[in-house]
Amino acid sequence: MIAVITGATKGIGKAIAERFAAAGFDLIITARTHSDLILLKKKLENDYLIDVNIRRADFSRKSDVLLFAEYVKKHTSSIDVLVNNVGQYYTGKLLETSADQLAEALQINLLAAHYLTSVLAPGMKARKKGHIFNIASILAKQYREDAASYTITKHALLAWNKLLFEEMRQHQVKVTAVIPGATYSDSWKGMNIDFSKLIQPEDIAESIYQCFNLSSHAVMVELMIETLNKNFE
Repeated sequence: MIAVITGATKGIGKAIAERFAAAGFDLIITARTHSDLILLKKKLENDYLIDVNIRRADFSRKSDVLLFAEYVKKHTSSIDVLVNNVGQYYTGKLLETSADQLAEALQINLLAAHYLTSVLAPGMKARKKGHIFNIASILAKQYREDAASYTITKHALLAWNKLLFEEMRQHQVKVTAVIPGATYSDSWKGMNIDFSKLIQPEDIAESIYQCFNLSSHAVMVELMIETLNKNFE
């Protein structure tokens, strides 16, 4: 089986890559830094005896997304799992946000997933098989005034996920929105907090894998995971 994972070298994306590799999946992964991709490829292939194909891509550019999509099609005729994980957190209130920043946020947090899925989903439809995971955020359910463009784009991604689910279920393809709360990543480093009270990337990865393993006619449409510590809301 084959899993395609974007933003696979750090945080949630890396944990997902490791979890599916441990389950014996061959991987096709992308991230912005080629050296990080090479290191992860070597580790996963050595640890799990799988094949990992890599391609650098900057998902703020539509052309990079489409080139990665073609790379995937070139290397496999079918995929079993697609994880749209790439995302970027933006701060700033709404009227402090320029149109250019909002456009960039939309490209990275919504349109990139749409471009990639539009190319790869037809193959899943034809096979009547596959599972698409879209990594959203707790801010797809809430509103954060000082992260306006991020909040807007994650709400949009959740709506897009629901529409994609309705379209793909007619072809027996599963679609899941993953909605994590405060999850540990490099962005938390240097802060004086107890990192153990954050959601761990491995928690997200394991939850996704268990969703994938539900019976053939069952699907988790939204997977929301929150920390018990309200200080991180």
